[in-house]
Amino acid sequence: MGPKAERVRDIVARGSEALARAGVPNPVREARRLLSLAVGSPTAGLGPADWVPPCVGRRYRALLAQRGRRVPFQLIEGETGFLDFDLAVGPGVFIPRPETEELAERAIALLRSLPPRPLALDLGTGSGALALALARARPDVSVIAVDVSPRALAYARRNVRVHGLEERVEVRRSNWFSRVSERFHLIVANPPYVARPELASLDPEVRRYEPRRALDGGPDGLSAIRWILAHAPRHLLPQGAIVMEIGDGQAEEVLRFACRVPGLVETRVDRDLRGGERFFSGRCG
Repeated sequence: MGPKAERVRDIVARGSEALARAGVPNPVREARRLLSLAVGSPTAGLGPADWVPPCVGRRYRALLAQRGRRVPFQLIEGETGFLDFDLAVGPGVFIPRPETEELAERAIALLRSLPPRPLALDLGTGSGALALALARARPDVSVIAVDVSPRALAYARRNVRVHGLEERVEVRRSNWFSRVSERFHLIVANPPYVARPELASLDPEVRRYEPRRALDGGPDGLSAIRWILAHAPRHLLPQGAIVMEIGDGQAEEVLRFACRVPGLVETRVDRDLRGGERFFSGRCG
């Protein structure tokens, strides 16, 4: 006898219980999201007493097993929202966070004050989130998006293509500035800034499934940040700006280091919406 249809309330209840046992936050909401994914459309039109056919139930249980292993929902779905657009994501590419959306908004504000036909650089582009945000915000900007990871570059190229921005966003393999010779009006970066001893304490979704290269900032979390700051002035045009995400609690040391970098002026760190010291900015004097 084959599997039977189940009611929405029963399948969600069992799913949320399984997710709760696995330690997934907000298990009821997650169970409903997974059911929407299994159905192939939002479940807003489904009532608790509606029936879920066996084929959907099988898909749902497979998705539930993945989420129970703490695979991020974005990787299960294969995409994530960023600002007002969607990005394809998958294994080997960093999933942008809300703080990175704030970084994008700050970079866009700087971009709007730049002269005609500005050139921008997205360091460690990952999925291409920041590069696409800049290109979508201003039609005359050109962006070079670099990353060292072939997997990340594949997703970045795919996202650039999907959004029809190949003519204005160049995706290039480079280890930070190693294959970058241009000078820019604006540099944006979301580098790794987690101190290596803290990696083991990250949530399973991050620790197990995010690329370590996108997280590991070295012994104190500042290795990549120092490298970027030390080399940024030679890649900035006069009065060009850099804006970069950093870890909460790193502001004092980042500013101390930045003040010793020749050619870097007007350095500051601003707080994110949750009050954390999050966004470094500076200009080329």
